[in-house]
Amino acid sequence: MSTGEPARPGTPEGPDRVRSRGAVIADKIDALIARDAARGGGRAPTYRELAERINRIAGHDVISKDTIRNLHHGVTQKGQTPNPTVETLDWLGRGFGIQQGASYFLDDARTEAVDEQLDRVEKLGELRQALGNAEVVSLVQRASGLSDGSLHMLLALADRLKDLEAEAAGRTQPAAPRDR
Repeated sequence: MSTGEPARPGTPEGPDRVRSRGAVIADKIDALIARDAARGGGRAPTYRELAERINRIAGHDVISKDTIRNLHHGVTQKGQTPNPTVETLDWLGRGFGIQQGASYFLDDARTEAVDEQLDRVEKLGELRQALGNAEVVSLVQRASGLSDGSLHMLLALADRLKDLEAEAAGRTQPAAPRDR
């Protein structure tokens, strides 16, 4: 099953080769780090910070920054595909708030289910933050009872205003459409 992506270092070359388990784990770590960065204001945690977080949760040293780096890159410093233990993957998952981390990294169905849960948690966090703003609450109260057509126009107006503010602040890329 080819993904159409270039092969990572340390993985078999060729379009007909199945992606290695190391490459799959690396991609999942990359996605978790990106999520962590988004929650942290855009700054991704360093491998050292991740290792310290995981070791603090464990109460003793269970993982090193080098192990996390090797898993994230999908290749060891010797050019080999990493072969982590189930325990290492469990602790890695716990460092990102995922219990039974090994199943997250090794079972695509579990990954999908956990990612959906993480998406819902992020949306709840965004909602909680928005509800902490009195002006947003006032806007929601005023919008209550509007027709679907009017609500769609209000959402389109909010999206456009965000784009204009981003452009005025020097960010040239317009904001992505929001969920409605």
